[in-house]
Amino acid sequence: MNTLFIIDTYPSSKRQMEILSSCIDSIKALDYKIMITTHLPIPESITQKVEYVIYDYDNSFLKPEYTPFYWLKSETFDVHIFNAGHTLPICRNIKNGVNMAQILGFDSFIFMESDIIFGRKDIEQLDFLLYKMERSNKKMLFFKPEEYRGTENSYVYETLLFGGICKYFNDTFQPPTDLKEWLFKEMGYTLEQTFYDKFKHNENEYLIINHHSSEIFRDSEVNISRYGLFNCELIHNDTHEDEPVLFIMNSLVEELPKYAEIIKNDVLENTYTLHKGQYWFNSYRYDGSIITVNIYDDLESQYLYFSKTFHLHSNNITIFKEKGNIKLK
Repeated sequence: MNTLFIIDTYPSSKRQMEILSSCIDSIKALDYKIMITTHLPIPESITQKVEYVIYDYDNSFLKPEYTPFYWLKSETFDVHIFNAGHTLPICRNIKNGVNMAQILGFDSFIFMESDIIFGRKDIEQLDFLLYKMERSNKKMLFFKPEEYRGTENSYVYETLLFGGICKYFNDTFQPPTDLKEWLFKEMGYTLEQTFYDKFKHNENEYLIINHHSSEIFRDSEVNISRYGLFNCELIHNDTHEDEPVLFIMNSLVEELPKYAEIIKNDVLENTYTLHKGQYWFNSYRYDGSIITVNIYDDLESQYLYFSKTFHLHSNNITIFKEKGNIKLK
């Protein structure tokens, strides 16, 4: 079967670019053609590794009311951060990638996020699953973890990694490309739950793996940059509206600490070590200052995990409100 690997990526940092490069290298261990679908320009050093690149300038996020959110309550505050609006750009990348795969004459596809680096045995195992799907005349390959449920106790199909026959996928479901289509297509609370709702009626025609992909590919690094595990946002202060709050929290999953630098107007203001589940926040004024936050994996190598910049200007109040809010008690 003529299969195309489609890698969804938004490599906005050096680290994410390195992960993307390693992801491509791990797939190229087998003789598959690769396509990148992205909302950021990709450097030539990366594009030369693959056969196709689709760049889509439109990276519009969903409005907060249509997205899941991160929340934390303590004795002194309640915080909400809307960090899943990126589902819409992912849908655009899925649609662009699978439609183009069919146009280019590919029979089947694997769609995956770029933060998966396969071990050699695991990429061979995925190759076997594609072979098994073909030999048993199945139309899709989904990871459906038996122990996991979404809202309303619903099963989910993973969208981190899935595959199938290009024509069947395109005939069955065309992912939305804007908010109007999102509402018209009655998308679910998460993309994983939506995929289950849209495809479940013909499940007997699919090769279903009743585990998370990370449980199957144990010799690989899976979901390295899992979205929302580390929060670093400037959000609206419901208690003191003229004092936006910078809220930083380390993952509840990863064991290793992260190191934060808070820089105000090019002057290092604070440094903090955040261990698993720890948070830090501070309020500011709308005085025109520029806040830069650098997060490092370790201090010795100064390996940058990511960097974000926030402009403390009153014109950005709406942006901070849309990203999240904190209520002090």
